[in-house]
Amino acid sequence: MVCLLSSGCRHRDLCHDHPHTRVPVVVEFDWAEDPGANPSEMTVHLFRTGSRSPYVFDFRGREGGTIAIPAGTYAALCYNNDSDSHGFTGKDSHQDFGLRLGDLRSLGDMSSSPLRFPRAQGAENERMANTPDSIWVGTIQVFEVKAPEPGETTAEPQVIRFEMFPAVYVYTFIIHNTVNFNNSTTITASISGMSGTVHPGRRETGSETVTHAFGMRPTKDGGLIGQMLTFGHCASNPIGSRRASDQVADHLLVVNATLSDGSQWHTTHNVTDQIHGYSPTADCVVHLDSLPLPKPNPDGGGFGPTVGGWEGNTEIVGM
Repeated sequence: MVCLLSSGCRHRDLCHDHPHTRVPVVVEFDWAEDPGANPSEMTVHLFRTGSRSPYVFDFRGREGGTIAIPAGTYAALCYNNDSDSHGFTGKDSHQDFGLRLGDLRSLGDMSSSPLRFPRAQGAENERMANTPDSIWVGTIQVFEVKAPEPGETTAEPQVIRFEMFPAVYVYTFIIHNTVNFNNSTTITASISGMSGTVHPGRRETGSETVTHAFGMRPTKDGGLIGQMLTFGHCASNPIGSRRASDQVADHLLVVNATLSDGSQWHTTHNVTDQIHGYSPTADCVVHLDSLPLPKPNPDGGGFGPTVGGWEGNTEIVGM
C-alpha cells in the first residue's frame, strides 16, 4: 500500500499505466438516504478511460478523504468493505463489477451441525447462499479530472461525491397460530428466488437467483418469526425494487422442523404474491396464517395423521 494525501486512505493501485502527474481529488460520501449508516471502511474503484484496470482506494470510516489520480475521464463506484459475506465479480468493468454472495456452509449458532435442508421443488439448481451483511453502494457514471494549467500550483482539489444508498433490505417471515410448538422443536426456514449479486455501477441486481436459509423463533403471541437480510428478490431488478422482473421465479418458503426424536419434516408455501406485492419500502413482511407442527413420536418416527402438509426429509442437501 502507498499512503497518499489523507491519513485515512490507502491506495491499491491496480492500474498498469503510471502517468507522472497526479491530480488531487477529494472523495465525499453523501449519507442523506441513510444518515445512521456506520461502516468501518469504504472502498472506491475508479475506472479511467483507456486504462486496463481500476484505481482502488480504501478509506477508514464513512467520511472519505483526499486522493491523487491522473487526469482523465472516469467512471466510479463505491461500497463499504467491512463484510465477509460476499466476494467479487467483473472487477475490471464499472458496469459488470458485482458483489456476489458466498456459499452458505452452516447456520452458525442457529444449528450445531452443518446446514441440512430440502430443496424447494423448482429451485433445486439454486445455490444456498449467505445472506449479506449491511451494504451501501454508490456510483458515478462519468466525470472528468482536469490536469492543472501550466504553472498552476495552488488549484483547489476537485471533488467527487457519491450519493450512498442501501443495497440490503430486511425480509421478515411471520407464522401465526402455530400448534404443537415446544422448546424441543427447532424451526428453520429457507426462501428461494432471491438475488445473489448486486452491481453498484448499474444499480441493479445480477442474473443469478439463490436460496437463503434463516432461523425462526417463537413470539409472545404463540407464533414464529424469522428475519434475514437480502439483496432483494428475483434478478436484474433495480436495487431496492419490489417489482417482478420479466423472468420471475416462484418464491418458495420451506419451513423445516427438527423434532425431539431427531426426525425432520418440512412443508412448502408459495409466497410469491406477498413478496411481489406493493410496498412503500424495499423491506418485506410475509405472513402465514397458521401452521400446525408435527408431534414427535415417542416410539420413533412419524406424527399423527391429523396434521397435514408435512413431508419427511428423505432427500436432504448437505452443505
